[in-house]
Amino acid sequence: MITEHNVMPKMSDKEASKLSGKLLGDKDFNLLINYDADVICQESGNVIAKFRKNIIPGNIAKAGFENLKTAAKHTNNRGVSSGDVETDILKRRPVKKDGTMSNTNKALQKVNSGIIGFFDRNARFPYCRQTAFNEHEFKKFKNAYPIIKFVDKKYSELMPEHYKLQRKIADETSKDFVIPDTAFTTVTVNKNWQTAVHTDKGDFEKGFGNLVVLRKGRYTGGYFVVPKWGVAFDIQNCDLLLVDVHQWHGNTPINKIDEKATRISLVMYYREKMISCGSADEELNIAKNRSKGQKIY
Repeated sequence: MITEHNVMPKMSDKEASKLSGKLLGDKDFNLLINYDADVICQESGNVIAKFRKNIIPGNIAKAGFENLKTAAKHTNNRGVSSGDVETDILKRRPVKKDGTMSNTNKALQKVNSGIIGFFDRNARFPYCRQTAFNEHEFKKFKNAYPIIKFVDKKYSELMPEHYKLQRKIADETSKDFVIPDTAFTTVTVNKNWQTAVHTDKGDFEKGFGNLVVLRKGRYTGGYFVVPKWGVAFDIQNCDLLLVDVHQWHGNTPINKIDEKATRISLVMYYREKMISCGSADEELNIAKNRSKGQKIY
C-alpha cells in the first residue's frame, strides 16, 4: 500500500533559499517517512517525491556498495552543499599559478565525494570524457551497472513523463558518453557526508532526481530533508527515493553507533551540456588541437 501525502509548503521559495549552505536538524521537518509513499504539493499539485521501501534486490544493492565505496574521494569542490558558513566568494575561488582567479569555487570544508560515468567539458578539461573512476576502475563501474540500470527502470515506471524527456536527450547524445541503455550520464557518490541545503545544478532541468543510500554498520540520522514542506525520508539499504532535486534539500547529521559505520549515497543524472559532446574520437581531437582561449562550447 502506498500512502499519499498532500502537504502544504511551510515557507516560500525565497524563505527556503535563505537556508542555502545551512546544516539541517530534526527541527527542520515534521513528517518522517520510512514507508512507501508519494508526497505531493497541495498548493501546486506537483510531485515532490516518491519513496519505495525494499525495492532494490539485495544482491544488486550489495554489489553497488562493494564496488562504489571507494569512488568518493576527499575533495573541496562541492561549494554550498559542503556547508560553508563563510559566504565570501573570494575565499572560495583559488588563485591560479599565473596569478588570475580560478572560475572553480572551492569549499572551505573538504568532504568525501566523487563521480563515476562521464563528464562534459569545462575550463580545466575542455573536452567530454570518462571519469577517472571509469578509466582506472572500469571493472568496478561495470559491476555497479545493475543498480544504475535498476534505478533507471524504476524512474521510467514511477515518473514516466519526466523519464521520457530525459531518455530522449540521452538517446540523442553520443553513446560514448551515456551509461548504456539508461537516461543517465553520471553518478555522484558521497560517503558519510551531511550535505548542507542546496539545489542540484548542471543536471537535466526537466528530469526528476533520485537517491539511493547504501549502508554498512549502525548509525542514526542522515535523513534526506525537503525543508520547504517539512518532509524527511529515512533511507535504508534497498530503498529508492525519487525526488525533485531542484527544490532546496539537505541531510540531517549522521550519528555513528559503530566506529566504521558507512553511508554511501548515489545520485544518478544526465548532465545537461552532454548533448553537445561529439564522439570519443571527436572529443580527443578537440583536446589535441584546441588553441588557447578557444571557447569550450
